[in-house]
Amino acid sequence: MKEKKGGKELASSKEAFGIIGLTLGILSLMMLGSNGILVAIVGIIFSIIQQKRYPTKIGKAAVILNSIGIIASIIFMVFLIKYLAPMIKDQLGQLGDIPLQ
Repeated sequence: MKEKKGGKELASSKEAFGIIGLTLGILSLMMLGSNGILVAIVGIIFSIIQQKRYPTKIGKAAVILNSIGIIASIIFMVFLIKYLAPMIKDQLGQLGDIPLQ
């Protein structure tokens, strides 16, 4: 259903929460890490609200995308803690061995 306002057509607000959730899902995949998790949680909330009020394909896609965003962010953080943190610690330890003149 589209409304006309001032000669322009506006999309119905029935899918607004789904579109917001989908946008946040895309952002969560771009922001991997703790910020990505927070954005994905907010996106899932919007998506679930969309699915409860007026189920749409956009809302369903948003739930899936935000779930993938949470999982990808958790995997990314585990990777950072497990593999990169010891490497950085070793590199910093080697910097202490360099004599300064």
